Amino acid sequence: MSLLETLKLSLEMTDVLSRIERNGLRINLDTLEEIEDQYRQELLILEGELQGMAQEAMGDTPVSLTSPDDRSKLLYSRKVKDKNVWKRLFNLGMEQRGATMKPKQRPRMSGKEFRANVSMNTEVLYKTEAERCAGCLGHGRVRLVNKDGTPSKAPRICKACGGAGLIYRPTSEVAGFKIIPRNVRDVASAGFRTDKETLEEMSSSLSGDARLFAEKYIRYNALRTYLNTFVEGMKNNVDDHGFIHPEFMQCVTATGRLSSRNPNFQNMPRGNTFEIRKVVESRFDGGQIIEGDYSQLEFRVAGFLAKDEQAYADVKDGTDVHNYTASIIGCSRQDAKAHTFKPLYGGTTGTPDQQNYYRAFKEKYEQVTEWHEDLQREAVEKRVITLPSGRQYAFPDARWTKYGTATHRTSICNYPVQGFATADLLPIALVSLEKAVRDSGIESVICNTVHDSIVMDAHPDEIDICVDLMKHAMLSLPFETMRRYGIGYDMPVGIEIKAGKNWLDLDVVYG
Repeated sequence: MSLLETLKLSLEMTDVLSRIERNGLRINLDTLEEIEDQYRQELLILEGELQGMAQEAMGDTPVSLTSPDDRSKLLYSRKVKDKNVWKRLFNLGMEQRGATMKPKQRPRMSGKEFRANVSMNTEVLYKTEAERCAGCLGHGRVRLVNKDGTPSKAPRICKACGGAGLIYRPTSEVAGFKIIPRNVRDVASAGFRTDKETLEEMSSSLSGDARLFAEKYIRYNALRTYLNTFVEGMKNNVDDHGFIHPEFMQCVTATGRLSSRNPNFQNMPRGNTFEIRKVVESRFDGGQIIEGDYSQLEFRVAGFLAKDEQAYADVKDGTDVHNYTASIIGCSRQDAKAHTFKPLYGGTTGTPDQQNYYRAFKEKYEQVTEWHEDLQREAVEKRVITLPSGRQYAFPDARWTKYGTATHRTSICNYPVQGFATADLLPIALVSLEKAVRDSGIESVICNTVHDSIVMDAHPDEIDICVDLMKHAMLSLPFETMRRYGIGYDMPVGIEIKAGKNWLDLDVVYG
């Protein structure tokens, strides 16, 4: 299969996306203001609670919640001795790979080697007690005396306290939450990683104040993102008629998945827990927002591309893959969701229980595991991976490592799944639906698409029509893939369609 069909679909998508941009989404500004007030109040409370916990854990040492350096010291109770040595030891930083800058490959280390390197290159931190600096009497500045005995005009920063006015004396009690870094992937330039993904992965294995702080910080960080990206993004981009018109881009992400800006309406939490969705309402009096969502699309795509018999069987039998994950890791179904599909993308790191699941996944879905090996060979030997649709991913510097895996392994395993699912299949459904909507002559419009879902704004007299059009378009994948690519897409297609007065409060109407 050549790239021609992929290019044709991209051109068709350009027309569809331009119409979606023009259609826009109607925003209830009163609801947006209410949610903003709610978020800011919660953020203020959380900030106070987190600062209180940080002070209790660190003594008088000041902690900035927005500083990766401070968070690393607080959470891991260690400080890097020499950041330049640290950077070289763990190969930190960015490098050019193809047309993009990506993180450097981390070195392989055994658990014993990693612990030894951490021990040698960091020092344990202790709680402090603050006392007024005697050199500047707490002012942080001193006036030097000139040679003639007169005081200098400009005060200088006190060297003894660095301008803080306080001296922090260490006590004998270890500071922070004493989290133990797991492996080289937990290392960051400031010390150790404290981002949302890392804390979410670790939270189930933490206890006491460490777990409570991690949970509160994850929410705190999320609220800051919601306010800066979504609330401010909508306020800054809403037009005089109460609409926003996000700009969609097909050529930004490496996989071909859509991205959007002004505002970003792609990378938002899924489901019925994200309050921001409530501000999107129908432009029609009595109209409804309708969302069609593919069920486990990327898992099914991986099963199809790998021709994995167990994946086909699980889809056919309606197996709850998240419960299976939870049973091995020993966590709730909700906590398991973050790990269920990680092995699809070559993920192997995590807690011992999580690694047990990743190994169990590889054993259960043997053909997916074999397919990952085939992808790596294809990338190393041909420098290009080609999907059944003709879409290609270039890996010009792919090579085998001494550990028997290819460089860029995660991308090599991830791109085909995400690309075929959200850059090939979803666009096919979206193009089909948009054509059906235009041919039907209805007033309802497609107003958004997010990864593996499509959103419509339905006129009150056309709700059943929209549900029917969406259902047929989304379920047409086997026919359309054969027509376009000559591909027999035989993995069962599952969809769920919901409708409601806004994008948050939706009820299932099909699926």
